[in-house]
Amino acid sequence: MINITDPHLHLFNLAEGEYGWLQPNSAPYWPDKSKLLRDFGASDLFLSDGLSLSGYSHIEAGFNNSKSWLEVDWVESQAALPIKTVGCVDLCVSPDQFNQQLSELSKRTSLVGVRDIFDDQLDTILSSPNTLLNLRSLEQADLIFELQFDVTELDDVDKVFNLFKQFPALQVVLNHQGFGSSALPETESEMWLAGLKKLSGLANLKVKCSGFEMLDRSFTEKTLKQTIETVVSIFGESRVMVASNFPLITLSMSYSDYWSMVVRVLQEASLPIEKLVDLNAREIYRF
Repeated sequence: MINITDPHLHLFNLAEGEYGWLQPNSAPYWPDKSKLLRDFGASDLFLSDGLSLSGYSHIEAGFNNSKSWLEVDWVESQAALPIKTVGCVDLCVSPDQFNQQLSELSKRTSLVGVRDIFDDQLDTILSSPNTLLNLRSLEQADLIFELQFDVTELDDVDKVFNLFKQFPALQVVLNHQGFGSSALPETESEMWLAGLKKLSGLANLKVKCSGFEMLDRSFTEKTLKQTIETVVSIFGESRVMVASNFPLITLSMSYSDYWSMVVRVLQEASLPIEKLVDLNAREIYRF
């Protein structure tokens, strides 16, 4: 039996949550996004024979960005397995407001970190005078920061590197390997590799391999294998986790089929399965 600890998934409760990004008139404008506009609960997380889900980290999904603890409360209420949670914050708000949010979130026993998606807001966030102060609060609170941005943008990589090198004690986890894969066109692939190598110089930064379906709904086993191999070659076996990004992965295949594919490619690549699908996630997310 192979145990899976999934370090990046989302559950949806449409009756109580907002999920603005899921609405048809909001980005991302995917033609198949409507398939995600339904409830997804813990009961949807089933694996095939030979694999066992032993826990998961729930990453905020826009349930209520100003009161992210409400999402954590709901996720905790239906968990049948050990879980950890990552809430939503706004790094640009005043330190007083930020610390109030951290205080409320930290009352939840599963809470281990927070996310403020950089993506298109990167320059706005990095130019805010509050960002440094609020990241310092995160560092002092010993919480994880989930980092999400496009690593193929090397100017942005330099900005992010220079930001987080100021916080050597802050644990940072890069989401979705920085939106790159082995299937990128050559020029983009070279930039992605250069960006990852730069970020690997931050000793406190870990990487989650996931989100392949966002780059290509028809991604292949070869792409999955080569991408994980590349990330491990740059960051080492102890700083990399494989995750699902459920339910978005269901735009390409079932949750069960994805994890079966992951195990197959790790076996083919002679990579340490237990570390990459279980132990690293358990250590980094403090199970």
